Amino acid sequence: MKAVTFDFWNTLVRAGDSGPQQLRVSTWQRALADAGLERTDDQVRDAVRRSQVLFEEHWRRNDVYSAAMAVADAATHLEAVISPAFVAELIQVVTDPDPAHDPGLAPNVGEALGGLRDRGIAIGIICDVGLTPSVTLRRYLAKHGILECFSHWSFSDEVGTFKPDPIIFDHALSGLGGISPSDAAHVGDLRRTDIGGAQAKGIFAVRYTGLFDDPGSVAEGTDNVEAGAVVADHADLLEALGLD
Repeated sequence: MKAVTFDFWNTLVRAGDSGPQQLRVSTWQRALADAGLERTDDQVRDAVRRSQVLFEEHWRRNDVYSAAMAVADAATHLEAVISPAFVAELIQVVTDPDPAHDPGLAPNVGEALGGLRDRGIAIGIICDVGLTPSVTLRRYLAKHGILECFSHWSFSDEVGTFKPDPIIFDHALSGLGGISPSDAAHVGDLRRTDIGGAQAKGIFAVRYTGLFDDPGSVAEGTDNVEAGAVVADHADLLEALGLD
């Protein structure tokens, strides 16, 4: 084993924390009030959730869906005309939110990364970026003191494609020093993108279930996609990789 790559959301960093979501809702309510409109929190939350659904539809097609598109779609759903100043603020709370609302790390991930570094393993990230860009994701890692653990990053908004496209895995292997797939492992939570994508490249896959246990999709056949190892705690990762 010469290199290990990690997914970002729900593998390194917790997705779906309530703080960022509440910040989006409160900003929308101020924007709506500025436009002289009244909408309930449930209506706003529904518009925000709808934007996430639209992102996922684009993501599965390997198409870009930006924060600006999400704000425009939410405004249409809410039947609201928002001032340019509030449009800019709404985009910012998605792409560069107040650091007070930064999400937390997965448990024991710092210890796992430290153990890999101690063993001379090159560490990278292969991340499907959502509405929040890679520059902000790097900020999250730096805030938690683990950015320096990684020697290469393959963020989809920089590479130009999402997992399971082999191009993004090739980008990571090349950036980590031309590592052979057989000498690498990838850790992630999603069967379709992380596990299926890694295995298609001949990379040993580890499915992390500590924050989200992906059931897969019967329709897509991903319910039968399984990793070479499954761990619920990053404290068990080195053992799962045969490095303990």
